Amino acid sequence: MPRPTLAQKRDFVAKAFCPRALVLSTPAIADACAVNNCSTFADLLAPFGQDVSTQITIQDGQGAPYFLDKLNIKFTTDFKIEKRSTHSRTEIDDLVHTSVLDSDQTNVPFLTEHGVDASALSSDTSVWAPWYTLFRQQWMTTMQPSEHESFMHPVACVLVASGSEDDPVGALRTLQAHAAVNRVQTQGFSGANVLFYYVLVHDGRDPGVLQTIDHTFDQVRRAFGQNLSLLKINSNTDLIDADTSEQSKISSIWANTLSTTQPLDPHPDSVFGSMLNMRDVTALRDTVKQMMVRGIVPHMQYMIRVLSDQTANQRRGITGRLFSAGRRYFGTAAKASNTLTGVDGDTYFRYDSAEAQMRKLADYSFMLKDFRFAQSVYQVARRDFQSEKAWKCYAGAQEMVGVCKLMLEVHATRAEFDSNFEDAVTMYLHKTHAPCQHLAIRCIIIYYELLKHHKLYSFAPTTLLRVPNSSGALRAMACEQAAYAFLKFPNRPELRKFSFYAMLAAQEYQRAGIASLAHRCLRMVRLSLGATLATDESESSEKPVDDKSLDGSGTSRALAGSNWSSIDSYINHELGTQCMAAQDYDHALQYFMALMGSDQIPPKLQSKYLQELLQLYLESSDKLDLESEKELAAGLDGAQNKRVELSVPTIDARMTRVIMSPDLEGEDGVLEWRNGGAAPSALVNGSADHRCSVGESVAVLLVVKNPLTIGITLNGFTLDCHFDAALDAKATNGEESESPAFAITTVDTVVLEGGQTSMVTVTITTHCAGRLTIRGATYLLCDILPTYKTLKMPGKRLNDTMEQRVTPTYSVDTQLGFQIDASFPRLEAVLEDFPDTLMSGSMQRALVRLTNRTQQSCQNIMLWLSHPSFFDVASPQLVDTDEESAELAESQSMYVYSDNVEATSEVLAANVLRDCSMFVLAGPAIASDGSAAGTECGVKSHALIPVETLGPGESLLVPVWIRGDRVGAHTLSMAIGASTTQSTRALTTGCKMRTRKFEIDLVVTPSLRVNAFVRPSVQNPHERILGIEIENVQSGLDIQLVQSTFTSGHYELLPLRTGTTPRVVQIGSKQTVNLMYKARPWARDVQAQPEQFTISALQQYIFAKDKPTAVPAPIRLVHSNAVLGHQGIDSTHSSLQAYIARSQAHRRRTMLRNAYPLIPEKFHSALFPLYETFGIDFVLFWSETGGKGRTGHHSITGIDLGVPHDYINEALTPPASGAARMWLKDTEHDRQELIQSIANRSAASAHRTERTLDVALRLTGVRRVSEADALCVADIEVSVYNHSWQHAYNATLRLISPSESDQASETKPESSGPQAAWTWCGVTTHTLSVDPLGSVCVQAQVACSALGIIDVGMWELSATAVNATAATSPYAKSLECKLHPLHPSFINVTI
Repeated sequence: MPRPTLAQKRDFVAKAFCPRALVLSTPAIADACAVNNCSTFADLLAPFGQDVSTQITIQDGQGAPYFLDKLNIKFTTDFKIEKRSTHSRTEIDDLVHTSVLDSDQTNVPFLTEHGVDASALSSDTSVWAPWYTLFRQQWMTTMQPSEHESFMHPVACVLVASGSEDDPVGALRTLQAHAAVNRVQTQGFSGANVLFYYVLVHDGRDPGVLQTIDHTFDQVRRAFGQNLSLLKINSNTDLIDADTSEQSKISSIWANTLSTTQPLDPHPDSVFGSMLNMRDVTALRDTVKQMMVRGIVPHMQYMIRVLSDQTANQRRGITGRLFSAGRRYFGTAAKASNTLTGVDGDTYFRYDSAEAQMRKLADYSFMLKDFRFAQSVYQVARRDFQSEKAWKCYAGAQEMVGVCKLMLEVHATRAEFDSNFEDAVTMYLHKTHAPCQHLAIRCIIIYYELLKHHKLYSFAPTTLLRVPNSSGALRAMACEQAAYAFLKFPNRPELRKFSFYAMLAAQEYQRAGIASLAHRCLRMVRLSLGATLATDESESSEKPVDDKSLDGSGTSRALAGSNWSSIDSYINHELGTQCMAAQDYDHALQYFMALMGSDQIPPKLQSKYLQELLQLYLESSDKLDLESEKELAAGLDGAQNKRVELSVPTIDARMTRVIMSPDLEGEDGVLEWRNGGAAPSALVNGSADHRCSVGESVAVLLVVKNPLTIGITLNGFTLDCHFDAALDAKATNGEESESPAFAITTVDTVVLEGGQTSMVTVTITTHCAGRLTIRGATYLLCDILPTYKTLKMPGKRLNDTMEQRVTPTYSVDTQLGFQIDASFPRLEAVLEDFPDTLMSGSMQRALVRLTNRTQQSCQNIMLWLSHPSFFDVASPQLVDTDEESAELAESQSMYVYSDNVEATSEVLAANVLRDCSMFVLAGPAIASDGSAAGTECGVKSHALIPVETLGPGESLLVPVWIRGDRVGAHTLSMAIGASTTQSTRALTTGCKMRTRKFEIDLVVTPSLRVNAFVRPSVQNPHERILGIEIENVQSGLDIQLVQSTFTSGHYELLPLRTGTTPRVVQIGSKQTVNLMYKARPWARDVQAQPEQFTISALQQYIFAKDKPTAVPAPIRLVHSNAVLGHQGIDSTHSSLQAYIARSQAHRRRTMLRNAYPLIPEKFHSALFPLYETFGIDFVLFWSETGGKGRTGHHSITGIDLGVPHDYINEALTPPASGAARMWLKDTEHDRQELIQSIANRSAASAHRTERTLDVALRLTGVRRVSEADALCVADIEVSVYNHSWQHAYNATLRLISPSESDQASETKPESSGPQAAWTWCGVTTHTLSVDPLGSVCVQAQVACSALGIIDVGMWELSATAVNATAATSPYAKSLECKLHPLHPSFINVTI
């Protein structure tokens, strides 16, 4: 059935209040209409009364002309005013229910799972709820005439006779005396002034009348005047086939009209106008137009002029009312009352009264679209109706005042028209004799339609809620329309208010028994609440959204945990119950499943919902589209398409972990190995590359949480996986294989209490190469409901293209899957004898046993250590039996004891600063920077020797010594990487290796506290006194010192023994021992090659274009050993020396990393050596006396003897060729920032008191000048020492006597005690030259007046470096100095 479409809401109001005409016809006319399937002539004219094109100019109530383009008219066949019974709730419910029957009740075009459809919001709300449009039309159609208004009263009587009748004039006169005409003249507003219009019809079925029809028409015109029309119909005498296009068009004219005027009266397959052709249709349309233009409109215009003149005084205002009041109070005769009592008991005015005449004037003006004049008249009449307490008339006038205001294009404010409608509805319902519910509802409908026309949707909800609560389904329809109004708000749809009113509508529909519309309203609430939360989340966060079906659980998941969860639970329960009643078990199951998504529901309700869900499945499992029990047990692929998906329990896919070989220790993964000591890291693309070998077990750990407050059980818990076989596996086994590619274990029962979180482990055993993807988990909820849980995570956010940056796009995630590779290594690593507690400095042997569990050889095996100073790794060995393992472990030792330990020895050692955190256990022997291990400039390397390969089933034993390097609790990391492909580029360019990482917890307790202190030597400024303070902090444990070893490139250390120093040094508990040593230069030329290398390399790094790549040359180290026990230790033994060198490298790299943060660590080996020439490294070996017999050593690296050797600033001076040009400004800025950071570090040590030059005075002899004279002369040897290894100095030494009082205060240090009179004699100024690290002696004399102790430390030394060029850098150190004594120089003058 076609639906009415109203382009403008004003047209609906204009059609509701249009003129009406009473149509009466003779029996012959009724027969002519019946052949066209029309019961009356009024039905035949009805389609042509809509939008009659009048196209005339008329005058308004003030006499001003205006153009009337079109007008509507309704034709009726009877008129009577009867008492109308109040509509009961059942009658209204039936009317609404009838409107719903023929409508689409499931379409919700304006709401989706993702929010509000903006394009659908632009459509009219009548499309969203067509039953409201049908009800609106039907309600307005059923309106009956009333005494208080003239809209339903005929303004004309149309009398119709046939030209084939014997006496058409008599027939028309008979119709004039019809009872309906009498009622119009006596009961209607028109009264005796009703217009009579006559129509003479010629029936085309009677061709004989055609010759006399003109004569008959003249007779009728002479009898009744010009209000007459001649109409010819039924010209289709040949009965054209009804299926032709012309006949279909003709029939649709009446069908469309009936669908509008009588929307609830079915007319299926009715054919109208079968005897008419298009000429007849045109004649009917012209007849109605002629009737309007010649008769009805002029008649109404005439009545408006007459009534306007008659009511002019009344409309002027107060004059007439004052006259009436004076006559009422001062007159002697009472005026006859103009009021009557209507059929419904309400007061109304006689039709000839002034009040009724004004109402008629206003109604006629309104019907002719003179709204402004009609409004003014309504306002005047309203006051009269109120004064007479004619409340029904007053309500009608108030209603029309508001309608006139909104019918005008320039509408008023809400305060001006809303009060009119509010008063009208209130009066209709509460002030009239009997509630006029039909008029109140009409008023609300009219007001709502006008608000929609002006797009004043914010006023609509208040208007619609004025519908009485007792109206049942009509109240529900009003709440539904109010909800739609909130979606049409101009700025932004009010979704929460929409949800509230839609919920009210659903409850009212449910009470009225219209379950389909209640179901629809609940679905709208569910969608709108989900869209509200989605909108709120999108403003704060950006997440990928999974598409769900309209009735899926996506909305409930969004609502779960929010403040709307209780409402959502109520909605889902109601929807599920309604679907069960409608035997829609699939959707019922979906809604009941959605009830399981919130933990804010009380436990009793949760238990009830769960039982109803399980009972629903048990009762309707044969009607649901679910898999059979056999498929459930087998866990067939594609189970997600047949099982239901619940939100209970929750499985966080982000917390899911895939663990390879869970029976082995450590954490497994594919990591990228690179040089520089960096830890093996995840792949650059950021995604987990899970891989395993064929036959390997894989554990999948899932975090399962019960969000409910009641307990549940999961039975038969397993995983749903998808497998894609590799191409080589397909070629070997064929496309189809009987044996499964993998096997999955099943967890029989998982019990989850309320709110409990549990870890569920499912093991997968692989049998074939390929790709396995975990898609979800399957289980039986409470051993009844087959359930599927999808496991899916969004991949990495893509930002490569502009579209990806604008629209969030994510890559495919591979974390929930793994690759099964036949060539992938599987190395079983077992840590044996690793301690958890050590004393500081003690060493304990442990083993790492590696076994190849694959069918292919491992070509590369590497070891990485996070704390290299805690570990030492020896060369690995292939072993076959446990006996060989024991023999290998016992044969290797860290300390090699000897009775013949050399006190001083010189060793040529490699001086390259290499990374010491990576070791090659199998594969090509390479260093951590990628260079080949072996010999280096004739120096044998101490690197371990790896095995070539590790074959299938072979075991590799790696000895590892663990030392307590630092006191405290430590977590040490160890990583073992393996690969089946050989690659010599593993450390240089990086490679992917299967890695197993271990965490070792170690607690180091204190044993010895070792400190070093330095004192200058009074005998030789080139020498220093080095003291070692050793404290035993252990309780109840004695420690025996075994040996002290010093390593330096310039100094040898000699112990300073006294007669009381014991041969064997043992430290008791809580005791302290001091060991004293003299550090003196080793007897050889000092070239300071490491320092020269650093200056040259650092200059190249800072100022040259090409970065340095050379490595330092080997260095000759002096080993000074002092045996403190019964036996000594060979400090040059390969294992011990390698460990000490690696520890030294680790500490030095750490120091350089902190000192020079702007220099990348990868350049350290090309800029800095391992050993410096003037540094001293100290190692103290000890052993425990008794107890466990533990041994160990403590070390101090980089002991500074206080000799100035700050050479780094030399590198800050640009070379003679100048600095390389920097093309980028930022690059030059980086260079200056680096130079400044190095200079700042050098300036931080500028407060040191060490001087490049020093002066020593020594008394060589004393003699008297004469025997008789007390004057003595002392011979003094003055030595000038140069501590610089770079520069020779030209110096001037001036000896200053105390008599030189002007300079004595500056050159003489503070001293105490009596001083004898003395003075320098002879030559007091000496010019001399001092070589690098050399000394020069000059002879001087002191004349003394008496014997005794005197302080002769008064001198001044001015020195300048030889061949020193002018510094081109502001950071260069000054090479000129002027020195004075810092300490007194006492000599004992005695003979």
